[in-house]
Amino acid sequence: MTASTAHSYTCRVRWSDVDAFGHVNNVKYFEYVQEARIGFMHSLADGTLSGASTWVVARQDVEYKRPMLFRSAPYEIRTVVTRIGRSSYELQADILDGEVLMSRARTVVVAFDQGTQRSRIMTDVERSALESAHVG
Repeated sequence: MTASTAHSYTCRVRWSDVDAFGHVNNVKYFEYVQEARIGFMHSLADGTLSGASTWVVARQDVEYKRPMLFRSAPYEIRTVVTRIGRSSYELQADILDGEVLMSRARTVVVAFDQGTQRSRIMTDVERSALESAHVG
């Protein structure tokens, strides 16, 4: 993933996110990736994916590469679409310190119908918005 193909989100570590050694708690990585995902969804096609549509996270995995530390300088989270299915898509979010990979998250997001409480097929507009950020 390159900076030019990814959505970029600036992530600041909060004092409450760290343990006594100054390391970011592992659960906080999920929150950071969520914040980046929301920003990413708002950025696509003027908010096509963050409007009236409902999306749910079906799965999220995080690989911890290096410990994140409390500091004033922010980390960067780069997010791209790696797969587009009929009713779901997959994101990769890399948390970076410069070009050093701190962690990598993979998230499967599913289009959801609140009435039936089941997945639904994505609309053409949603699919088009995702294809604009697809790198796979």
